[in-house]
This record gives sequence, structure tokens and C-alpha cells, in this order.
Amino acid sequence: MDDDFALENELRAIASLLDPVPPELLEDAMRAFTLRTLDAELALLAFDSWDERAATRVRGPGAPRLLTFRTAEVEVELEVAGRRLMGRLTPSVATDIRVQRRDGEQRVRSDGLGRFSADALTPGPLRLRVVPPSGGPVVTSWIRV
Repeated sequence: MDDDFALENELRAIASLLDPVPPELLEDAMRAFTLRTLDAELALLAFDSWDERAATRVRGPGAPRLLTFRTAEVEVELEVAGRRLMGRLTPSVATDIRVQRRDGEQRVRSDGLGRFSADALTPGPLRLRVVPPSGGPVVTSWIRV
């Protein structure tokens, strides 16, 4: 195990000597990181059933993935089953939700109980942007379907 760390450190040193990260790239990356929530609050992942299954070694074919994202004012619960996404907002409000992909977005609306769904999702990363009636917009981190 110690040999692995020693090898990794040696390779890291070689890479930094032969192909260092340009200072302007590092600066741009830091600037982009600070702007990630400029117009929306990032909802933190509070629960992911994939993590729970891995921890308990439970495997089941076709089991949906359950996720919960939270901010101080909004909670977004999601169920991802195949190419379908179903969710619920707390507090329960009718509002606009954007299922954002890198190549576009699908707009859906939650009902008065906060429920919503999006069908025919193509495999790949997505995130949700929720605009609650009170407060600013909220985005989830990217997840893969």
C-alpha cells in the first residue's frame, strides 16, 4: 500500500515537472468555481440510495435510484427509474422546473402538491433548476441517468 502512494507521489512530481498546469488556467478554474452559484443556490445532496446500497451490499435489478437535495428553504426528492424522473418539492408548491442537460433542457411544472415528472430522458448527466415562488432559484448538482 505504501508503495502505491510512493509511486503516485513520484508520478505526480514527474507530471508537474514535464507538464505543469499553466497559472492562468488554475486562476480561471478558481474564478469559475466561485461563480458556480452566482445566480442560483446549490442544493446539497443529502441522500443517494446508490450510496446506501453500496454500504449494505444490497443489489437488486431495476431498483430505482432515490436522491434528496436540500437548501435552507427547498427540498427536492427524486426517483430515477430507467428513462423517467419523478420528484417532489418541499414545501409543496406549483412552480417551474427545468431538467437541464448539456445539450438543452426540458421544462416541467410541479403541481400543487409539489409533484413533477419528466419522461423519455436520454442517458447522461442532468441537473434540476427549481424556481420557487418565494426566494431565488435553486439548482441540484449533476446526476447521471
